[in-house]
Amino acid sequence: MEKYFRFMENGLDIITTTKGCGNMLYQRGGKEVWDNYLTLSKESGIPLNRIVRVVLKNGSEFIKVDNSHGGEGVYPDKQNLQGLDGLITTEKNLYLGITTADCYPVIIHDKKKSFLGLAHCGWRGIVEGLEVKILNELIQMGSNLDDIQIVYGPGICGNCYIQHDQYLKDIFINKYNYPEDIINPQGKYYSVDIKKASQHNLKKAGFKGSFIDLNICNYCDERFFSVRREGKDTGRMLNLVCCI
Repeated sequence: MEKYFRFMENGLDIITTTKGCGNMLYQRGGKEVWDNYLTLSKESGIPLNRIVRVVLKNGSEFIKVDNSHGGEGVYPDKQNLQGLDGLITTEKNLYLGITTADCYPVIIHDKKKSFLGLAHCGWRGIVEGLEVKILNELIQMGSNLDDIQIVYGPGICGNCYIQHDQYLKDIFINKYNYPEDIINPQGKYYSVDIKKASQHNLKKAGFKGSFIDLNICNYCDERFFSVRREGKDTGRMLNLVCCI
């Protein structure tokens, strides 16, 4: 099995690990996680001190990082960036990282200025507008909306995110007034298209470009971890992106 997939897109280097690389989240494993990072570094050619990974909270807080943060979230003794779900950098060749196992990594990139943001978008981050907060921060830093590209990495597709109660329907439709087409009947249950909800956020914020989608559903494709398919104790993929 491949250990990771790698995509080059308009000045970006994008990587997502698979089960073949193993679990990449220390909170779901032990020494083998460090070994998995060493393997990824050896096979991808990415030095571990050029990666910055946040320890997630499933919220909407983010941090600006630079070269001084290299190795955070990667080395076992450098797990300091906690309670965060997004990153922004202006550095080239510094890889922003988040772990996922159903949520979407959303990449927000200024192609002209090489500003880069990465958002961990599960349903909580989406209703709190994490991707929009990062987009707006890039604009505050000097980005022009016309220069922004947005890329969706692997995440659970709209047909696979099945709900068995009213909770998310009430959250998205009744509380936050998302378009009703993000909810689709699935027999006596329903599914939620969280990617479509995220894209709705960004369009509402003024983004008029086309979304770039890697078109990978980690639930459908068993080469990837999925909490919905395997349970909360399963491993996590690492999603990386940098400006090159």
